[in-house]
This record gives sequence, C-alpha cells and structure tokens, in this order.
Amino acid sequence: MKLTISEAAAHCGYKSRSVIYRLQQSGMLRDYEAGRVGRNRLLESDPPGRCTLRDHIAACVQLRHDSPLGQRHGPLASPIAALSDAELAAAMPTDADLAAAMAPIDRWIEGQQQEANWSRLAERLNAYLGPTWPGPPWDGEQAATVAMALSLAQEAG
Repeated sequence: MKLTISEAAAHCGYKSRSVIYRLQQSGMLRDYEAGRVGRNRLLESDPPGRCTLRDHIAACVQLRHDSPLGQRHGPLASPIAALSDAELAAAMPTDADLAAAMAPIDRWIEGQQQEANWSRLAERLNAYLGPTWPGPPWDGEQAATVAMALSLAQEAG
C-alpha cells in the first residue's frame, strides 16, 4: 500500500512526521520510496522482497519506553507481551519439567566426579611437583603452585 509521509507516520503510530522525515533525509527509506503524487512523496508499506515499513523503521530508530513501535499492545508487540500474568505462569515449566531436563546433566556431573581416580591424580600431582617439593606448611606462592599442579593433574585425567 502506498502511503504519504503523514500516513506512514500514522501507520507506524507516530503523532508527528518528524521521525519519518529524518529517516528519509538520511537515506534510510530509499528502498521504500514509491514515487510522488504532486508534492507528496509516497512510501510503500509492504514492498516485495523487503520487511514491512513498520519493521524497517523500528530497526532504524532507538526504541524508547514511549515509542509507539515498542508498545506492549502495538502492532509490533511481542506475542509474549500480550500474555497476562496468569497465562505466563501457566506457560512456565514445572519443577518436574526442570528436573527432567536437568537429569542428563546431573548424571554427567556425577559420572565426572566418580571417575576421579585419586591414586592416579596423586601420581600426576607428585610428578608435577617433583621429589624435592617441601611438605606443608606452605607460603602463598607454594600454595598457588600446588593448586595449579592439582588443576593440571585433574585436567590430564
């Protein structure tokens, strides 16, 4: 549908034409220009092969809380934005659904923890530290070295 600038502003929910004029002057609406009728420039609201004019303008401007393109019940409102609190609560997964979804991950974590062979880990740690490594108590640098060697031994596992 071909719209004048005023009609395009109203189509997008704006009370003023200034946003449309600003976008037109910056060249962002060239793909939507559909000629002139007298002094009025026409814009195509839904050109073939392009998104709608309303969607294009929404992508070009910074949406603010009072923007007609970002309103909860406007033409571009997200389907989830139209849901009431009761409908949102009904759409949320239950604890049983979440537990079922997390079960494979929990099994994997448990398997990783059970597979730690402490004797092999100790052998690798001792190999990293060497036979001359002093026993505790350690200072800060030595504790950091032990932590790093332990982490390396676990990763090598």
